[in-house]
Amino acid sequence: MKTLYLITGATGHIGSVITEKLLRRGESVRALVLPSEREFAPSGAQVCFGDVTDTASLAPFFDRSGFERVSLIHCAALITIASRPDPRVWAVNVTGTKNVMRLAHETGVDRVVYLSTVHAIPERTGEIAEVDSFSPELVYGQYAKSKAAAAQIVLDAAKEGLDVSIVHPSGVIGPGDKRGKNHMIRTIRAMACGKIRVSTAGGYDFVDSRDVADGVLACERLGRRGECYILSGHYITIRDLLNAVRRAVGRKPLRATISARTAKLIAPLAERLGLCFGDKAPLLTPTSAYTLASNGRFRHEKATRELGYRPRDILTSIRDSMPRQRFRRFFPVET
Repeated sequence: MKTLYLITGATGHIGSVITEKLLRRGESVRALVLPSEREFAPSGAQVCFGDVTDTASLAPFFDRSGFERVSLIHCAALITIASRPDPRVWAVNVTGTKNVMRLAHETGVDRVVYLSTVHAIPERTGEIAEVDSFSPELVYGQYAKSKAAAAQIVLDAAKEGLDVSIVHPSGVIGPGDKRGKNHMIRTIRAMACGKIRVSTAGGYDFVDSRDVADGVLACERLGRRGECYILSGHYITIRDLLNAVRRAVGRKPLRATISARTAKLIAPLAERLGLCFGDKAPLLTPTSAYTLASNGRFRHEKATRELGYRPRDILTSIRDSMPRQRFRRFFPVET
C-alpha cells in the first residue's frame, strides 16, 4: 500500500528526527515547514511551506492524490519556558492543532499521531501515568496550558471518528536540534563549557530524541484510537546531570547546589537580566524553576507494553547532546 507521511513541525527537534528516520526507510514524506525556516527544510522530503495557523496555506500539504494511505504526525508547536505571555503559543499550539485535526478529518487522513508533552498531564504524587482528559486549569505555565487544551481537542477528534493517538514525551534531549532552540540542550552545552557552575535542587525525567521518534513511529503503527502514551526516559537530579556532563568532558565534579526555594526566588530576576543582556531565551525562568521542583517521575509502562517502547541509557543521551566539535577528543566515535 502506497503511504504518504505528513509531518508538521518537520524542522523541530522531534519532527526532524522522525522525518530522517522515515526517509532512511524509503518512505514518502511531505514536510510542513514555515517559510522563515527554509534553511532547515529536510533534504529528501517533499517540502510544503505553510503555517498551521493559516488554513489556506495547508491545502497543498493535505493533498493525498496518488496515495492509498495517508498518515499524519503532528509535531508543530511553539515551546517556551518564558514567563511573559506570548499569544503565539496559544495560536500555534491550540488553534493550529484545531486546524490540523479538522483538515485531517475533512481530507480523510487514515492515521494521526499527535506529539503532546508530559507537561499537559496534571502533577500528582508518586509516578505519573496517562490520563483520559485534559484541562489548562490543572497545569502550570502557558506552554503546558496550551498543550493541555490541544490534547483535549485531539481526544475530542478521536471521539468524532478520527483515528488519532497522543504521545507525551518528557524532557527531550539528544541529537537532532538543528535550530538550537531546545533549552535543555542549551543547558547541557552550557554545563559542558563550564558556564554553569552551580546546580539547583530537584530534577526531571529526560528522554532521548531518537527514542521519542521511535515511540511515535511505533504509535503510528500500533497505537489505539483515543489512547495516550507517555514516552519518558529516566529521572536524574540536576546535580547528577551537571556532574555527568562535567565528567564526560574532563571537568571535575561540583558540589554547590542552591535550594529549590532559592531558585524560585531568583528566577524572575535571572530571566529579566538575561533578556536585558540580549539572551532571547534565558535558561532560568519561573517556569523552569517550577518544573525542576515539581514531580518529574513518569511511567512509560503502557508504551512499553503496547508499542514496544524502550528508552536508552540516559548517559548516552547526555553525551550525544554535547557540542562535539568543541570536545571532539572526548567523543572519538560518532554515533
